[in-house]
Amino acid sequence: MRFDIRLDGYIVNCDKEHDEFLAAFTEWLESNGWGYAGMSLPVTEEEDIEAEIEKMLTNNHYKKWGTFSLPDDDEEEEESE
Repeated sequence: MRFDIRLDGYIVNCDKEHDEFLAAFTEWLESNGWGYAGMSLPVTEEEDIEAEIEKMLTNNHYKKWGTFSLPDDDEEEEESE
């Protein structure tokens, strides 16, 4: 059976630049026999990604259909102490 999935969101806390991420993402897709039709853009320094994510978290469409897996900033701070 074939399923199609739509992605709409941000990759956060990525340790790769855009081109490097795309190469890894493409490799992962191909290793599973999957494809992707869409676009990806690097987030610019002018964009307030935290505000954009907050809009998504409070938007009824995303509340109904979205899945959120956000890193816990407090957890990272505790680990680095």
